[in-house]
Amino acid sequence: MLLQKAIKQKIFSAKKEAVIDLGSNSIRMLIYEDFEKSQIPVFNEKAVCSIGSTLELTGKLDPLGVQYSITVLERFKNILDNSKVSNVNIFATAAVRDAKDGVYFKKVVEKIFDQEVEILTGEKEAERSALGVILGFEKVNGIVADLGGGSLELAKVKNGVIEKKASLPIGVLRLFNRPKKKKLIKVSGLIRDNLSNINWLKKTKVKNLYVVGGVWRTLLKVDIFLKKYPLNVLHQYQISREEALELCLKIDDKKKITSLKLDKITKSRTNYLPIATNILKQLLNIISPEKLQCSISGVREGTLIVKSGYKLIKHDLLSNFIEYSAFRTGDYGENYLKYFNFIKKIFNDNENFPIRLLKPTCSLSNMDWGLGAFQKAELVFSQILNTPALSLSHKDRIKVALAGFWRHCSTKYYPDREYLGLLSNNEILIARQVGAALRLASGISTISSIFLDNLSLSKKNNTIILSVPNKNSKIITKSVQKRLKSLSKEMDSDFKILYF
Repeated sequence: MLLQKAIKQKIFSAKKEAVIDLGSNSIRMLIYEDFEKSQIPVFNEKAVCSIGSTLELTGKLDPLGVQYSITVLERFKNILDNSKVSNVNIFATAAVRDAKDGVYFKKVVEKIFDQEVEILTGEKEAERSALGVILGFEKVNGIVADLGGGSLELAKVKNGVIEKKASLPIGVLRLFNRPKKKKLIKVSGLIRDNLSNINWLKKTKVKNLYVVGGVWRTLLKVDIFLKKYPLNVLHQYQISREEALELCLKIDDKKKITSLKLDKITKSRTNYLPIATNILKQLLNIISPEKLQCSISGVREGTLIVKSGYKLIKHDLLSNFIEYSAFRTGDYGENYLKYFNFIKKIFNDNENFPIRLLKPTCSLSNMDWGLGAFQKAELVFSQILNTPALSLSHKDRIKVALAGFWRHCSTKYYPDREYLGLLSNNEILIARQVGAALRLASGISTISSIFLDNLSLSKKNNTIILSVPNKNSKIITKSVQKRLKSLSKEMDSDFKILYF
């Protein structure tokens, strides 16, 4: 009864929230089912309205863009009314902030939604972008650079704390649409002049440059395509400074993009890529980071943190997501915790497979659709690779996916081997061990997962010990013994079944 009550509380405590971003190039609305548990939206739609395309020419918002945006926003309002969203946050960035008629547009939007629209200052936008990045990574140290249509926001972050902020009027849409008489000053010179005005940026040498924004995501999509990188996940995709500079040289003008046949990847952002690569090259040369990392979380997620008062960056976001994910996939009995408690004693925390990854592995690999063992393993592998958990790095995803794969089939089988090249031999080995441990637990819980509470798995010296109450001895079938033997082999250990 207590469990059922807890389940009901979870169901009804989920609170839908929405955020609407009135950007210079696009307008986007995201709806979250429960932002504290999962920072991946259940609804995500954008419209390219380009309200900031005439800003440099007239100082005002583009009239056609404004007209189109009003139609889009009225549709968003209708969706919100039908979705029972409890809280809506609406903010505007550079175009509305800098336009002469920005305040008028703000009032039009406020009338549609009957609520206030926040116009972010440049520093606020930089701060919220940085908060969004902090949310999406386990540890953040470096420079956050959010490139939009109207501006570039920069923030220096040390150990998850924002130390410096700046905003520059060098967004890609704004620079692309500069009037001809202003183009006498070359774009590269304009970018250089703006970046040189940030004194703290010149004095900063960092390990990481975190890039946020659609045009830089497109740039990194190109890199994934050109390298034939196996994991098509942008968040936490990383390349070295040298690789980033080389990429910039490959696509710093439209002719190169066309010759590489990248048009389908770059689509509507093709015109802006040369400007984006120019900005990126100059940033890379100024701060000389070791790595460039992509973040899909930024100002919108940062706004929800600020406006809703969440303390998410202080929590274990991965545990929150796993709890949410388990509930969403029907694990009402929280079986993943039974698996976790059963196997955790035989694994020590280490860099090859940190303990923090055990719960995600237990939860995300937990499925049974009546498929054959190998088909089930392949499906689990694919799902885990693409799971919408921000705090999983690419290596983490592959480790957890491999362990999930081997939970469902023998370690003599392998998934697509191109992913294995991204891990070391030791990382692959411990993923096999975790998978074999979960395979043993699955064998025991074939009758019922409740028996995992009565049995225990431990390691003493070089022996894996399965302790079993005499009353549960029938659970230890030949299949279970075979899986225990397989686990001990993977861990280069002896094994023993202890009845008591």
